[in-house]
Amino acid sequence: MQNDQPAPSPRRPLGTKDVTAGVFLVAVALAGLYYNQDYEIGSAAQMGPGYMPMLVLGLLGLLGAAVAILGIKGEHDPLESWAWREMVLILGAMAAFGFLIERVGMAVSVAVVVVISGLADRQQTIQGIAGLTVALVAICWAVFTLGLGLNVSFLPPALTQF
Repeated sequence: MQNDQPAPSPRRPLGTKDVTAGVFLVAVALAGLYYNQDYEIGSAAQMGPGYMPMLVLGLLGLLGAAVAILGIKGEHDPLESWAWREMVLILGAMAAFGFLIERVGMAVSVAVVVVISGLADRQQTIQGIAGLTVALVAICWAVFTLGLGLNVSFLPPALTQF
């Protein structure tokens, strides 16, 4: 007698890296949206202080969900280990920016962020970090100081009091 049942298909493992990253992004977005609910949202014509964070966090949540879904359905790259050094450097760079922006101005804060986060990339060169620092400081000056007229000191306060 023949067995007419098809052979069971082997189970595909989850794309652990993608699923983990997607879940992390969704969790960050949900936490951010929770903390953002105290701010007035406004409308597209008259944006309140919570409008842009809500928009960015909503997009981050959608991106995280898409990454997690693709991790379940797509190619599978198992999670080997956490990149602790890189994660600490990137989070440290963001914390340094928040701490420094009002104390030393935007130019120095952006430069510190680029240098610290550049150290997270083991293939980055000193020339690459220097070029990216100059470019991002110039872009931040053009966008936030010239374009938006943001009321944040661009240079350290000691240099602007002459």
